[in-house]
Amino acid sequence: MGMDPAPDDRLRTLQYWWMLELFSPQKVPKPIKQSTRPEGRQVIEWRPGEPLPWQYLRPPAPVGKTKRRWQHTVYLGLYDLEDVYQYLHHAFAEDRDAYDERRAGVSACAAVMLDDRGVLMVDSATLSSALWAVARIRDSGVAPSPQWAGGFSLAAQEFKEEVDVVEGLRREAVRAEEARAARVRAEEARAEKSSAERAREEKAPPQDEGSLWTLLRIAHEASGIAGTPRLAGQRIIISSVIVSDRRTGDATADIDFLNSFFLDDLAAVQVALADGRCSPALSAYLTADALLPTGLRSDVMTEHAVVDAGVGIDRLPKGRWPSNPEHGLALRQQFAVNRALDDLSGTSGLMGVNGPPGTGKTTMLRDILAGNVVERARRLASLQRPEHAFTATTHRWSSGDGYPRIVRQLRPELTGFEMVVASANNAAVENISVEIPAREAIASRWRDDADYFADIASAALAASGVGEEEEESSEGAGRTGEAERTEGAGRRAWGLVAARLGNKRNRADFRSAFWFDAVDPRTRQRVPAAAPRMQTRLSQWRDGTAPRTDWSRAREDFRRAERRVDELLAQRRAAQDRLNRLEAILREEDELAAQAQGRGAEVSAAVGESRAYAAAVERAAAECSEARTVRDRQVETRPGALETLFTLGRAVREWRARLEPLEGRLRAAEQHWRQTRDHAQYLDGRARRLSEEVTTLEARRLQAVREATELRSRVAADRDAYGPAYPERTRAGKAREKSTPWLDARLDEARSELFLAAMRLHEDFLANAAGDMLKGLRAAIEVVSGAHPRNLEPEKLLAAWQTFFLAVPMVSTTFASVGRMFAGLGAESLGWLLIDEAGQAPPQYAVGGIWRAQRVIAVGDPLQLQPVVTMPRKAQRDIAAAFHVSPTWIPPRASVQTLADRMSRDGTALRQGEESVWVSMPLTVHRRCDDPMFSLCNRMAYDGMMVSAVHRRLDDPEHPDLFDGPDGEPRILASQWFNVPATTSGTHLQDEQIVQVRRLLEDLGDQGIATSQMIAISPFRVVADELESLGRQYPGLRGGTIHTAQGREADVVFLVLGGDPSAPGAKGWASSTVNLVNVAVSRAKRRLYVIGDRAAWAPYPYFNGLAAALGRQPGAAPEAGG
Repeated sequence: MGMDPAPDDRLRTLQYWWMLELFSPQKVPKPIKQSTRPEGRQVIEWRPGEPLPWQYLRPPAPVGKTKRRWQHTVYLGLYDLEDVYQYLHHAFAEDRDAYDERRAGVSACAAVMLDDRGVLMVDSATLSSALWAVARIRDSGVAPSPQWAGGFSLAAQEFKEEVDVVEGLRREAVRAEEARAARVRAEEARAEKSSAERAREEKAPPQDEGSLWTLLRIAHEASGIAGTPRLAGQRIIISSVIVSDRRTGDATADIDFLNSFFLDDLAAVQVALADGRCSPALSAYLTADALLPTGLRSDVMTEHAVVDAGVGIDRLPKGRWPSNPEHGLALRQQFAVNRALDDLSGTSGLMGVNGPPGTGKTTMLRDILAGNVVERARRLASLQRPEHAFTATTHRWSSGDGYPRIVRQLRPELTGFEMVVASANNAAVENISVEIPAREAIASRWRDDADYFADIASAALAASGVGEEEEESSEGAGRTGEAERTEGAGRRAWGLVAARLGNKRNRADFRSAFWFDAVDPRTRQRVPAAAPRMQTRLSQWRDGTAPRTDWSRAREDFRRAERRVDELLAQRRAAQDRLNRLEAILREEDELAAQAQGRGAEVSAAVGESRAYAAAVERAAAECSEARTVRDRQVETRPGALETLFTLGRAVREWRARLEPLEGRLRAAEQHWRQTRDHAQYLDGRARRLSEEVTTLEARRLQAVREATELRSRVAADRDAYGPAYPERTRAGKAREKSTPWLDARLDEARSELFLAAMRLHEDFLANAAGDMLKGLRAAIEVVSGAHPRNLEPEKLLAAWQTFFLAVPMVSTTFASVGRMFAGLGAESLGWLLIDEAGQAPPQYAVGGIWRAQRVIAVGDPLQLQPVVTMPRKAQRDIAAAFHVSPTWIPPRASVQTLADRMSRDGTALRQGEESVWVSMPLTVHRRCDDPMFSLCNRMAYDGMMVSAVHRRLDDPEHPDLFDGPDGEPRILASQWFNVPATTSGTHLQDEQIVQVRRLLEDLGDQGIATSQMIAISPFRVVADELESLGRQYPGLRGGTIHTAQGREADVVFLVLGGDPSAPGAKGWASSTVNLVNVAVSRAKRRLYVIGDRAAWAPYPYFNGLAAALGRQPGAAPEAGG
């Protein structure tokens, strides 16, 4: 586990986020009109004197052999969320000029769940955290503190205990009455009844009008708002749904129907952190500002060597998503994929990727999926026998209905590949869930052959209910009647590579489509023409009634595909080596030539010096000869014996006195001559050595010339063979950004086929280990759907999830469901968490997911929509001050993306207003919007960093473009601003602007533009609601706020500004950052029509750029000052 030096700072940050969620209740469901109620669900506002649903709803019919019951959620004491915010306004002296676009709604003081008889379900009583917190602020007048966590837990527990006491008294009263009325008869009847019947009779009586009012009173008192105007509401909503009989006993285990979805996870992670248990990814996520690795950052937009090294052929993953091989990943997409699969695989950590609109975030995530699947397949292929995939550990438990459940533990090397895609944006979850399994997600050349449980995947797609609001709710009506919904739904998938999970309904729907065969609702028999689902497939393989590929052949098939990739990679490595060698040999040739030239000059100088020194040698020799001659002459004058005798030795002494200086002169001359001779020899030798070096250097240079000539020929052949994929060192700008070195069509085709072979190997493994996998997946799918026993041990839950991920590599969910879906899993239990639209997610939403993941990749854009914050901004800041938390951690400035970006070593700096903000690895190639939308966003938000790769074929005679002609001239109205003044005060909805939208819808429809290719959006909820209602008249039109549009795109976008002319703060809010305009503009692929009061909006930041980029409609008058 990783730890940083500031655990107290991290803990305070988590406590602060927990406090924000304390003030973030869930909305209660709206009543459903009787005429529009779906089968199996009703929501009513109950009024005194009216019958209660459990008194009049008829028992639902069973589905197959599964009995079903009604289940009821009672929301007690409704209040408007805005009233909570107003209390926060008063407590924290909110700025009156501030504007927040908050979604209005209604929540409740408390909620309980009842069974089909109206009897209170165990541990279902839930108290509103928001009302309790507001009461604390009202009573104490102080800002929240970390000690509140224990206070609310205590209040919630006391509420449950008080409810239990009241229910116990009601139970005792009923028992006493029954005993007095018919004690003997009751005892005799009890003796004949089963224990289950007796247990049922011993339950408390059904709730009635009086008991509901008692529960409401208890809730008001427990929350501390009894008698408080506007907060102590008296309204009651009752939601009733049909659930399967086996799920009624533990239905509350997977539900939090009143408070924030994130409170429990934030609390659990605080406990883990206090105990020293913090995953490396979460530790990095919570790194204090002072500990950021700013000194290790590399600006990848200027330091090209970093990117070039990151996309080298040796770092390329073997697997690739099977999209068109002619269209490989752009440079920075591949850089991000390689960083993820090379740097994070086998370790733990956090990585960010900055994805401006239209730059292929989903495309990048698909390649990460492919790389992981191929790596796991390589490990499967190393197993001699399929049973070797398991260890000796076997996990056992009993299902809720008493059946044994068995999961064999997978070997550690086969785990850690679990991939969870999570987002706060429901549209982003849908994109992943629908796009990845769909046939359209793979290139046409593979659609006929690629089949990884395609029939099951198609059924899961049809059952996923894409487009429905993601919310936690009780389990809905029966789901086995799928004949019409699944086989006939029209959605076709190629592979079961991703599952849309999340809330209980999604998980139950997936379980039915994945595990159980389709059943005809009329006959309750299996649909004969329907493809068998996983349970039947595995049973057939186990029993030998369905063909399967032998394991040894399956391994060889995969290895053959891998060898093909290895061969192509080896060829490209050799080509890379040749290119590197050519560059090196050319440098060597230049260096050798320069060295030879330098040595040649030294030879000339040495020869000249040697020749010049010859005279010195001669002089030294002459001086030596002369000194010897003089000395010899003196020797010859040595006195004889008689002269020595007669002079008593004086003659000899005088002779020696004259000889000694002559001897010294001779010795000095000889020494000088020897030194001069030695130096002359050195000069001659040096000249010879330098001459030999020149000869050697020239020989080496000629060898280099010959090698370079051969390499130039081979490199030229390589360049021809690999075409645009060949790495040209001089490539820059757009050309550099659009392609990745060595990713040519042949290699990408082989990598795609290796991924498909990896999927086949996974299927072959399931077939060859069918006995173990049938048992394991039967248990696992119950865990996935939440149908497992409560309090199942963590190691069993983890083993079940790992088994499931072996069959289905990726799942998607909103953050709201992570805590409940993966309840019981601890730190680093999942391999990968891939966060999409991370810039829109409040930072606290991801804590539970990051804590559970080994490797986390946050993909998003801080320059698109920020997190939606319902709490008043000043209240957030004041609470942060109470917790000593810096602005770094306060949403909406803080998001999952900003916290991941700040830890990223590879990134770049972008301007955000007056600030320079570090963002993680950017994707730069945009493939969505025409101009002026692309250029406007690129200039306004991204400092010109993006390059456009949008290519429209406008000259196809068989499929003429509806928007522009072959000459580029528009066939329909060009993008422009329709100036419709705002004249109605008191509301953001301006009716004339809606009228203009209708006109444009009619005109575009007349010109053949489908409304399904249009989006109508507005900054304001009231306008968005009106735009959404237009969908009834114009089927296919999608309307909503700009926030709901993130993650979507359309050919035509209507941006309806609205705006109350008496509320300028709203325009200030919309223009406070570039984010809102950036998202709105970048949704439009072909046309953007802005409808609003140009004079009122154009003076504001970013809207002035929008006004400048878009022309007025013909005949419009210029705005004031224009």
